[in-house]
Amino acid sequence: MKLKKITGKIHLWLGLVSGLVVLVLGITGCLLVFEEEICTLLDYGVFKQVKKEEAPYAPPSTVFSTADKALAGKKVARAYYIVSVNKPRVNAFWALDSSRQYHAVLQNPYSGQVIGNYAYKSSFFAVVTYLHTSLGIGEPGTIVIKYATLIFIILMITGIILWKPASKKGYKQRFTIKWNASGKRLNYDLHNVLGFYMSWVAIFIALTGLVWSFEWMNNSVQWVANGGKTIPYKKEKLQSDTTGFSGNVWVGPDYKVIDSVFALHVTNTGSINGIRVYKPFSAKDVLRFEIETKKGSNYLRTDEYVYDQFTGKLLGEHKFADHSNGEQIRRMNYYIHVGSIGGITGKILAFFASLIAASLPVTGFLIWKGRRKKGKGNKKTVLSKKQDI
Repeated sequence: MKLKKITGKIHLWLGLVSGLVVLVLGITGCLLVFEEEICTLLDYGVFKQVKKEEAPYAPPSTVFSTADKALAGKKVARAYYIVSVNKPRVNAFWALDSSRQYHAVLQNPYSGQVIGNYAYKSSFFAVVTYLHTSLGIGEPGTIVIKYATLIFIILMITGIILWKPASKKGYKQRFTIKWNASGKRLNYDLHNVLGFYMSWVAIFIALTGLVWSFEWMNNSVQWVANGGKTIPYKKEKLQSDTTGFSGNVWVGPDYKVIDSVFALHVTNTGSINGIRVYKPFSAKDVLRFEIETKKGSNYLRTDEYVYDQFTGKLLGEHKFADHSNGEQIRRMNYYIHVGSIGGITGKILAFFASLIAASLPVTGFLIWKGRRKKGKGNKKTVLSKKQDI
């Protein structure tokens, strides 16, 4: 059996096995690419707009105390909020409760006043994300998606092999769609031609998906990025000095210290896009600030600063530029996945790659179905000729 025939068999059966999953991933992927733009346009959720004011941002003491009242009755285990510097956008206060559910409180960035709650779990994009990452069925769906993504990469490789024409004359047909052709020929061109163009972008989308799915893929990408070296990511565990803590029972963080540290970072808004402030939940917890720098405008390039919650002393800093190439790539993985690493052009490419990827199982199934009918028709013709004899 010739190589191309074997390749065709592999392409066919893997396509039939994974087709429905690829369809779901493609459609949901299209939507997730432009989540921020869609929500901003609709003035929805954490992208809700506020009137820009010539006033200082509300200090953490105001933001935390106001959010605590809004979340009264919920057992919060972790909380932080995001200030979108230089963007007229709400403060998004995120709280993770003891049942691993997220709650979001939307606040005015200048006054700290609650504008509304954001029911994240039931929101449109939360549902889309759940479908994209687990098919909406939890852990079993996540496992299916892991291997469907791996199969999709094999499909792209086998598809390019099948796309290659037997002679140089056939290349024109492979690069262009004959729009005035019959339905079958048009469907074939849509699958063959669009699949070829899509594959060069989709391969990056699929590979970044594998980075999350398989540890060996994550390690391999980092190994390559680090020039053939394995550089483990080490992050020291820092904690506040409780010897200077006055009192037997810790009742909460010292807001004066948090406010003063926040003031240090918010003064330099010209070089940053946002500030993420984490709330301490025990006496040993540190004050953690993540600064989103403007240098990474197309991805979340953050520098982390850690302080003692009682004294405000700087305990450590972890700047993006100081991480290994592999760790930097890992932190950019999501932004490569959705195309935003390339700005609006990258997002448009990711959108159409996802859209075309979603169409391939449909056009591929129609090609297979058409060939099966043609095969059955040929068998009937042969049988009728034998009966005539």
